[in-house]
Amino acid sequence: MMQSKLKSFLFNKYRLIGILTLVLIVSFTFTSLISYNVTRTSIDSDAKTKILPLISDNIYSEIQKELLQPIHNSSIMANDEFLVNWVLAGEQDTDEIVRYLQRIKDRYGYFSAFYISARSNNYYYYEGILKQISPVDDHDIWYYNFVRTGRNYDLDVDNDEVTSGTLTIFINHRLEDSGGNFLGVTGVGLQMSEVGEMLESYRQRFGHLIYMIDSDGLILIHPDQDLIENIYIREMEGLKDIGDDILKNDDLTHYYEFLTKNGEVILSARYLPDLDWYLIVEQDQTQALKAARLGLLGNIGMGVLVTLLVIGLVVIVVNLYVSKLEEIASRDELTGLFNRRKMDELLSREIAFVKRYGDPMSLMIMDIDYFKSVNDTYGHHAGDHYLVEFAKVLQEEVRLVDYVGRWGGEEFFLLLPKTNTEQAKELAERLRYAVEVTQIESGRGLISRTVSIGIASAQSGKMDVDEVIRQADEAMYRAKKEGGNRIVIWE
Repeated sequence: MMQSKLKSFLFNKYRLIGILTLVLIVSFTFTSLISYNVTRTSIDSDAKTKILPLISDNIYSEIQKELLQPIHNSSIMANDEFLVNWVLAGEQDTDEIVRYLQRIKDRYGYFSAFYISARSNNYYYYEGILKQISPVDDHDIWYYNFVRTGRNYDLDVDNDEVTSGTLTIFINHRLEDSGGNFLGVTGVGLQMSEVGEMLESYRQRFGHLIYMIDSDGLILIHPDQDLIENIYIREMEGLKDIGDDILKNDDLTHYYEFLTKNGEVILSARYLPDLDWYLIVEQDQTQALKAARLGLLGNIGMGVLVTLLVIGLVVIVVNLYVSKLEEIASRDELTGLFNRRKMDELLSREIAFVKRYGDPMSLMIMDIDYFKSVNDTYGHHAGDHYLVEFAKVLQEEVRLVDYVGRWGGEEFFLLLPKTNTEQAKELAERLRYAVEVTQIESGRGLISRTVSIGIASAQSGKMDVDEVIRQADEAMYRAKKEGGNRIVIWE
């Protein structure tokens, strides 16, 4: 029964360690994922409620300086009495308007300054007359479209003919006399590359992609100039499904999430009524969450390491516990010798070797003569002490390959592998003599006893366990009947 329970425990030990390993790994992983999701939610929330609004406000302030100031200056030009009077005077002195435009360009550092006359159709700029505009000229369509809108000003992204096609943001403003009669269009130009560099500096400063689109979704300002006036946001990866929603909003800043091949992006769109444009700020959540992902992997890695450490300690403790259980299950509590269950197991193994290889094997059963009188005369404590010392005598006399066990009470086993009857008899004689001359101090006097020994041998596998034990036991009883302190070999 004890052996069955031990085997059951040993079997369940590995299942227990497996379950514990699984629980630890799942726990660490689950905890790490919860921590990662909390961090991710916090990062998303901060992006929408703190980071993007703050960046959007800062960039809007910068854009006001870069774009609204030119709008203001073009408005001043449109209300400049000199320009109005010069036009009403018949545009007679071209040098005057050229000097005026040159002064505006140099004073504010603009890329261009111009005036287009509605009377003469002349296109004046800071070095003279560029041309006469015409509705059939593709480069002049913007002028006629702007005039038809009736608006005071607008922004137009176009190639500057003066500089052989440099991409330029033109700030156009209507010029009217005091009676509200349309005289032409004046304004200034900002070089697109400078605006792109400004946006790129924002990207480096804030770590976000920033660009601007018009009310139709056409990209007008972007760090990548290849996209300017060439692509609508509805055509861009990830923005196809939210492009219409972005363009519908014309009051507040709105936030959107979309996926690209590089990961998740949070976008803020802010309508700028002064320009009729939208300011777009994109935050790459993949980069924002990089630290969180590294933390997740680190936590999982640490969890695996701690799991391995804990499982290692558990294995050591369980193995020590199992070894202790095996020791308890196989040893006699008093003498420390093998108990009968263990001796049966060893005897079965040795007989199996005899059957396979044909080597001899002997079994010795011995009984201490008149041991009951020891307990009666000296007490049970003295009797136990004598049994312990008796066991030491046996262990000192046998070989390292021999097995010594306690059968029960005052009976003992000796299992002698590869030992024939004659060799077993020689050892038995040494043991008999050693016991006979041994005297143990009990506190009430010296205790000295003799031993009766029975020997049985198994050769060529002709016996089984029970048969060998029966023969050795019968031989031992014959020795006792013959007076004890002797050796009997079963024949």
